[in-house]
Amino acid sequence: MNSFTDFFSKDRILSFIRKWYIFILLSLIYIPFIVLIIISFNGESSRGNIVTNITGNLTGVNYINLFKNDEFLNSLFNTFLVVIVVVPVSVCVAIFTCLGMWYSKKRITKFTKGISSGNISIPEIITGISLAIFYSIVWIPLGLDFGYATVVISHISFCIPYAIVAIYPRIMSLKVSLVNASNDLGASKTRTFMKVILPYLSPSIISASIIVTAMSFDDFVITSLVNGNFQTISTSIYLSAKGIKAWIVTFGAILVMLFFAGSIIIALRKIIVEKRKEGRKYGFK
Repeated sequence: MNSFTDFFSKDRILSFIRKWYIFILLSLIYIPFIVLIIISFNGESSRGNIVTNITGNLTGVNYINLFKNDEFLNSLFNTFLVVIVVVPVSVCVAIFTCLGMWYSKKRITKFTKGISSGNISIPEIITGISLAIFYSIVWIPLGLDFGYATVVISHISFCIPYAIVAIYPRIMSLKVSLVNASNDLGASKTRTFMKVILPYLSPSIISASIIVTAMSFDDFVITSLVNGNFQTISTSIYLSAKGIKAWIVTFGAILVMLFFAGSIIIALRKIIVEKRKEGRKYGFK
């Protein structure tokens, strides 16, 4: 009895948690993704749904059929049409908004930041309904209909605050002396912006672009309220009835594998950079 209680003692349990906590946490996060990848190699039923039973008879037929699926290709093309407009517009508006906040007084900066943060905290369903009502009052009377334009405008409206939040901390760390030095050397405001401010903001601009791309690509709630007959990847997936379509699982598996590959490349790059820094520190090339 004592050996049993000793084995499950508080110290042993805490020691086990400390050693295996990260592994357990990562397992809970990534095991579903691994299962998704495995399932994607199963065949599909007569209705086009994925076969969820892992029988060991895995094939790549779903990956071949994926690029023959008109529903997938059309929705993917529509999604890219939205993203290629939403990302540059949202990020550009966010850059100039943050630049204006940097030049403005603290009260205006706090007010603008508060509005941006407040917009993020509003539930998507409320934002979607508000936009749908707005279009019904302004857009429809002009003889226009819900579709690509309303989706793009809606995505821009809810993505800008996220881009501002991503860029704001970086631009607020920009030193005034850096800009003044450029002006003292005879550079115009445009040249200072292009050669000094924009390169300084480049890390946050990349982050903002990634965030906006993910938000626009993934959004369903707002898109479904303003899209009309215009279908994106998210609306096609969520509106898929009677089972999970094989193309949805296959496309999801591709995204997961790309994410894994990107994460590994970034991690390896960081390791290589750190080793090079250590080598230079000790006189090695």
